[in-house]
Amino acid sequence: MSLTLWGLFLTLLLLLSVLGYVALWLSADRLAPLVIQQWVQIKAQTNESLLVQADASVRRLRQTLVQRLDQAPSGTAGRFDGLFARSPDGLWRVRPELVDTENAPTLYLHDGPHGLSDSARLRAVVSYELLREQGPALVPPFFSAYMDFVENGLMVYSRGINWGGNADAQASNADYPTMLGSDPRRNPGRQVFWTPVYLDQQAHTWMVSVIAPLDWQGHWVGTLGHDVAIQTLIDSVAPPRPNAAVQQLIMDSRGNLIAYSQLRSRIAAAQGQLQIGALKDQALEQAMRLVLAAHSDTGTGRTPDGSQWVAWSRIRGPGWFEVNALPQARVNQWVVLIWLALCAIGLLILTPTLWLLRRRVHALVTRPLQQLTRAVDELGQGRTPQPIALDSPDELGRLADAFDTMAAELVQQRARLTTLAERDALTGLYNRHYFETELARFFRDGARAGHEGAVLLFDLDEFKYVNDTFGHFAGDAMLLRVAGETRALVRETDTLCRLGGDEFAVFMPHATLDSALALAERIVRTVGRTTLDVEGKPLRLTTSLGVAHYPDHGQSAEELVSHADVAMYQAKRLGKNRWTIYRSDRNAVQAMAARLAWNERIEHALERNLLRLHFQGVYRADNGEMTHLEALLRMMDEADPTQCITPDHFIGYAEKSGRILDIDRWVVRESIALLAAHPGLPALAINISGRSFDDPDLPGFITAQLTRQSVAPKRLLVELTETAAISDLRDAERFIDALRHAGCSLCLDDFGSGFASFAYLKHLKVDVLKIDGLFIRNLPRERDNQVFVRSIIEVARGMGQHTVAEFVEDEETLRLLQEFGVDMVQGYYLDKPQEDHPVLKDRR
Repeated sequence: MSLTLWGLFLTLLLLLSVLGYVALWLSADRLAPLVIQQWVQIKAQTNESLLVQADASVRRLRQTLVQRLDQAPSGTAGRFDGLFARSPDGLWRVRPELVDTENAPTLYLHDGPHGLSDSARLRAVVSYELLREQGPALVPPFFSAYMDFVENGLMVYSRGINWGGNADAQASNADYPTMLGSDPRRNPGRQVFWTPVYLDQQAHTWMVSVIAPLDWQGHWVGTLGHDVAIQTLIDSVAPPRPNAAVQQLIMDSRGNLIAYSQLRSRIAAAQGQLQIGALKDQALEQAMRLVLAAHSDTGTGRTPDGSQWVAWSRIRGPGWFEVNALPQARVNQWVVLIWLALCAIGLLILTPTLWLLRRRVHALVTRPLQQLTRAVDELGQGRTPQPIALDSPDELGRLADAFDTMAAELVQQRARLTTLAERDALTGLYNRHYFETELARFFRDGARAGHEGAVLLFDLDEFKYVNDTFGHFAGDAMLLRVAGETRALVRETDTLCRLGGDEFAVFMPHATLDSALALAERIVRTVGRTTLDVEGKPLRLTTSLGVAHYPDHGQSAEELVSHADVAMYQAKRLGKNRWTIYRSDRNAVQAMAARLAWNERIEHALERNLLRLHFQGVYRADNGEMTHLEALLRMMDEADPTQCITPDHFIGYAEKSGRILDIDRWVVRESIALLAAHPGLPALAINISGRSFDDPDLPGFITAQLTRQSVAPKRLLVELTETAAISDLRDAERFIDALRHAGCSLCLDDFGSGFASFAYLKHLKVDVLKIDGLFIRNLPRERDNQVFVRSIIEVARGMGQHTVAEFVEDEETLRLLQEFGVDMVQGYYLDKPQEDHPVLKDRR
């Protein structure tokens, strides 16, 4: 089969070559003259545009001048002496004060034996005014516009050239070709004519003139003419390239060469009158005879010896011919090259055809069998094969469809078995087996890389009572409700499982302790808000939860789960509906005692009004002007009312107990009331805990307080810590969007402490970034901190955000921050927190 295909291929290629060669020879004699004819016509039309324009222009000028002479009012000739003056050499010229070569013509005119006639004076005045009026509009299309006087004089306008001033007393136009050609004895038909080509020495360019004889009142009085620069036309005849296909030339109707790149110097020496017949060049001579013998404006023909194709087209105006000559040898070369190209194309087409035929057999038979074999092997190895999907009605196509159907059913069965092995049948959550597998994988891979992790274990308080009282149907409904509520709280990277009964677990790989505690708080609060209607009775669900964090609370999977279980039962012993972090027995007792003591002190502070606000100023870095105050929370010590307790002592306990929500609302109320009492205070910044992010009512509470106190929302600046925002990004985004919608300004506090800070800026749409004080302390001596602070400032500026540097404690740090371009500064060097801040007294 291969030999047959290759034999057919070679025969077809040979036949195609012969037919192509014959077709090219037959079409060459038709295509070659058509191509060069079109080309020479385009060239002629391009070159003749200026010449045709000159011909029309000189005719129009003659008509206009005659009309103005006929209609000239009496006294026009009397203005001659006002325009012209007789020079010492006897010539009349334009008065020196009127000479303007840019806008008006110049003149030299002989007086003659009997002086100047009134006719000459009238013609001088009228033609001067005409060329002054229309001359600038005609140049630069033409080199000059002029009028000859039969009295031996010339008025000419050529921009920038004083022809009249340059003429001497012997200047004469009597023998000019323009005057000789206009003499009625030589030109009785008074036809517009063109002079031969000449090289103007003063302008250094090739010229040709179009001349119109001027007759007035039955007498010959002179000429009107244009000098036209034809250097561009001559340059259009391109210099010959080594392998140029077409020779280009321009000739006149008398057989003179006007332009020919190979004979430029000889044409210049002959002043544009180089006779082709005198060159003894057979190719040029045959081309000239073919053109002149045709007596047509355009045409194409082959020279008698068949050596070249000649195409010509008349250039209107002077009547020259644009001529192109194409050697027959070059046509022959093109035929051979095109024939070779066709052979190559045939080879490129037919060779892939044979290859495609072989590939077609491979595609229809070999490859489907290989796909089936590979799919069977993958299915046997437990992997999911890609569908074969041949989309063919033949036997192999039906076999592939049957196999795809069988493989899809096996994959579905395997997926169902995997689900049964990894999923809880009731809730759809992962089961204990999957939980233990993921935890083991973490300790095998992630723990070695130094990653953190956490396990949260929780069960439902009084679940046995619900099962015993209302039956397992109610218990199952409770488990489904808790599973659904909890699933909405965990991250995509976390694993939520039902271990059995009412016991659930959350495994958080790559989680910090703070993020684990934040999730624990949300789970306990969310479950505590959940109610279930059972037999018309509302049941409120609660849960007890234990947290164990790696590496703090265990070095193995078993140890971490065991300690989370211990923490869960510690939560139950503390009253249920809460979460507890794992502590050893002694530490747990101490921590519990401290927690209970602080919880009681926080309760007393809220009930007995022991919370206070202190204020610290925030200032512009460039001029020291105060921009706003920051409200800082303090607690009065009951044992010593003169002492204040800073937030770092009690905020942690308040967050764990949930009383931080009440504290945040107290701060909001007091701060907005302070703004209402001090209308001159520009703004006040308050700090909001991360625990308040998931309080859906807090933004509405802030808006209501602002409306109630008639305080503009822009005067309240809400500060959120970066670590809290990142640990609960979704809630933080919702919280920030709600406050921005209300009109409040947002500040991201402790910026830079999250290590991935820049990546979160696109999610947290805040107005101000407060750089973490960790990077400001010792800033002059910490090179790394300088780089980081400068980067924060540049990124914030690029995102349209302002920056605040806190903990500014000396002048050197302040100067460095000013150099970096920070917007605002805050710290003990500028202002210390105080309850009765001076600015509050000044702006009542």
